[in-house]
Amino acid sequence: MRHPHARRFEADDLLSFKLVAEMVLSPDGRWIVYVLEEIDAEADTYVSNLWLIPASGGAPRQITFGSDTNESPRFSPDSSRIAFLSDRDGGPAQLYVIRIDGGEARRLTDLKSGAGLPAWSPDGAALVLSAKVASDAPPGAPRVVTRALYKSDGVGFVLDRRTHLFIVPADGGEARQITRGDANESDPAWSPDGRLIAFSRTRSGPRDAHCSDLWVMTPSGEGLRQVTRSCPLATMPSWSPDGRTLAFYGPREDGASRLHVWVADARGEAEPRMITSEETEVASFPLGKLMPPAWSADGREIAVVLATESTSEVTLVSVEQGALRKAISDDRQITQISAAPGAGAIAFLWSTMRLCGLLGSARWDGSDARLLIDVNEAWGEDRAWPDVSLREFSGASGMKNVGLLMLPPGGGGGPVPLLVHVHGGPHASVEFGFTYRPYWYVLVSRGWAVLSLNPVGSTGQGKEFADRLRGRWGERDLPEHLAAIDELVAEGTVDGDRVAIAGKSYGGFMAAWAIGKTKRFRAAVSGAPVANLESHFGTSDTGYYVDPHDMRGEPFDKRELYRKLSPVSSVGEATTPTLILCGEEDHRCPIGQSEELFAALARSGKAPVEFIRFPGGDHHLAEHGKPSHRVFYSRRIVEWIERYCARDRAPDAA
Repeated sequence: MRHPHARRFEADDLLSFKLVAEMVLSPDGRWIVYVLEEIDAEADTYVSNLWLIPASGGAPRQITFGSDTNESPRFSPDSSRIAFLSDRDGGPAQLYVIRIDGGEARRLTDLKSGAGLPAWSPDGAALVLSAKVASDAPPGAPRVVTRALYKSDGVGFVLDRRTHLFIVPADGGEARQITRGDANESDPAWSPDGRLIAFSRTRSGPRDAHCSDLWVMTPSGEGLRQVTRSCPLATMPSWSPDGRTLAFYGPREDGASRLHVWVADARGEAEPRMITSEETEVASFPLGKLMPPAWSADGREIAVVLATESTSEVTLVSVEQGALRKAISDDRQITQISAAPGAGAIAFLWSTMRLCGLLGSARWDGSDARLLIDVNEAWGEDRAWPDVSLREFSGASGMKNVGLLMLPPGGGGGPVPLLVHVHGGPHASVEFGFTYRPYWYVLVSRGWAVLSLNPVGSTGQGKEFADRLRGRWGERDLPEHLAAIDELVAEGTVDGDRVAIAGKSYGGFMAAWAIGKTKRFRAAVSGAPVANLESHFGTSDTGYYVDPHDMRGEPFDKRELYRKLSPVSSVGEATTPTLILCGEEDHRCPIGQSEELFAALARSGKAPVEFIRFPGGDHHLAEHGKPSHRVFYSRRIVEWIERYCARDRAPDAA
């Protein structure tokens, strides 16, 4: 029952929302360390600290303090110490170690560009980590580009630096570099006997530097051996208990975003084998953490998180047969798991259809699953929570579409205005939880409905469903959204005269595409869109290999298709008031895409258009950007949609 004095949501509610950003289960299965991220509104920044909680349940205990960033915790093999990264001493993050029973953290590294994610040796005597190694080029020198991958969203230019592996003694001492050369190494993992280290290494050609293979070597950096070649992007290796096999993630094709689980002979003497079918895929979320595949103690199964139609579940995959055994599966999205095979335990983070960042634990097979903590329990009290459901729509093509439908508390009591939100990707799915899109909750508090569909092209419904959108962006999925709107209007749930569309990334593409193809929407919001596929191919950090995959061909071979499917080709007659938002440091859908869309709409002069640029913002500014920018982002979306969808405003009013 709704509280009689329930509080409405506002955009600045995200300033008091807490996020469990990461968690790790100790090898003995007794403890979970988690990263609690909070916002310091006055400083307009984030603060993250480490907390310990018993895996069997109990009160959490804070183990790092202060207004710094403390993250990436990793337990020692004996579960007595935690290595983590922190910027507490100023400058880039360095590696620290702290005992779980208290005391001061001890700094282990002093690397010029900071330390990366650590991994303990099996005997607990050393750690291996990745770290950036800058070139000797003086600041401001001309940049010489020789490969297509020379920038990365959220990082910036990467052509003048490499990431290599270092070994550091756990008791202190100088960090020793063990890899060199023109490639980048990451994801190090020690073999069970400590004699080898597996890692992911990028290729170094002018057109394939985004690809990576698995390699192994000794801790001294000798005996370098390549393990995989056929998988285009092999990442996050983990060793089988007997040290003979590596499990890892990777796509089937270059440019594909759907990840599968593979295994490879650690000696590199056989081709790697994909053990999950093309009909299943590994789930990943912007606010989640993808962890390496987790082996069972007997080496027969691997625990991973797989995507479903709209949720995700912990699944145990048979290494030999590829058979799937569900462990934790219900109406929630599991965003991270951490396993302690020796203890037969799993810890997991998940999101409900309302909130994200809940922490739980279970046995290896999913039994005895329990909620350990909801860090936003007090924050969520007395809220005007929406009525939320997963709703199935028949779809224009006859293929079913599952969508997340949010209605005002109590259902709204009659036809209500509707925001249609289109997810990114397009090979992704709707994410659950307040912190992803606070403006959903603000609008629902004000009497709106929100529909976020998983139409053709979305993940979790098999290869054919995802591939049907390749080369048909907008053409096949816009009709699915329009059909769902018609269904909601026909049943009396939605006011068909007050419908808006919004989305970011591919969702931004869809909003821009829709305004050029239909007059159905009273208002549109296009966040970080792909507006021109021809220019996106050459300016995005991933466009040069992702776009040819999604368009089923290179732009110089399919020029007309790239043009036809570009929203800027059809917005000249658009009359829908459109808000455009983009970060100025977005390298995924560069701000030039938004500039092209804005210029086309402004020049045509047929509808109001507004363009908001966020200094320093990357592609994920709405999820991870400066807190004040995130509040402004949501607030302006609500203002724009309400302004142009007002009940007493004529649909074509300027």
